[in-house]
Amino acid sequence: MSTLSSPTTPTSPTPNLFNIAPPPWHALLKKSYNKNFLYMDDPVFISMSNIKRSGEISMHCLQFQSFIEDDARFLIFHIALNDNLMGDIKSDPNARLCWTMPKSKEYYKFSGKFYIASSPLQVTRFPPPKPIKSQLSAAEFWEKERKQQWKSLSDKVRATYTWPSRGDCPRAGTASFSCQSLKYFDEQTGNNKLDSNDKLKIVHSIAMDNYCLLVFKVTEVEYFDYNGYPPRRNLFCFSMKDNMWSTVELNP
Repeated sequence: MSTLSSPTTPTSPTPNLFNIAPPPWHALLKKSYNKNFLYMDDPVFISMSNIKRSGEISMHCLQFQSFIEDDARFLIFHIALNDNLMGDIKSDPNARLCWTMPKSKEYYKFSGKFYIASSPLQVTRFPPPKPIKSQLSAAEFWEKERKQQWKSLSDKVRATYTWPSRGDCPRAGTASFSCQSLKYFDEQTGNNKLDSNDKLKIVHSIAMDNYCLLVFKVTEVEYFDYNGYPPRRNLFCFSMKDNMWSTVELNP
């Protein structure tokens, strides 16, 4: 698996970025994830909601991709440039997520903001900022991460990035889904695991250019643990003013 930096004023001392502690909820979340999903082969979905331009509520199920070890405030999902979800994200990148952990009897509610890490050939209004521990620029880091995540996808999942927009009606013809499996091709090293077929290389490039990381930066977490009685509820909030997280116990 893999991986932002809080702005400082010109008069502020430069913080020791490598000594910044992860958010207080991060260890809880990783523990919950390991208990519930670590050895699962099935995809993990998280409920998401935000507000459309029309004022209506937009609701989606996002497939969780990974954590970012260089900055624990980020959760990574993936999305296609031609996905209808793009319009909802662009209309309001501020969103809420709800992640249920059925085996460990917990759930997390996240508030935060979405960013989009797209191919350098594409232009996005919301490029993600630089992670705390990375010495690369934001653009370099997220393109490296995007390529790593693309490589980690299964052949079948890669093929879906050649398909028409998800959720469109009417359904496209069968020919639109002719690509059912797409092996990884490393353009930099020329390590072609496909074969020497130039057509397949072009299809791979088109699919990879359509592939984006949907980066969610967490600013607030409500954690509910219903193992005991009474159950436990905590709220973790990030203060931009103090650049710190606070923890408050809530009524269960």
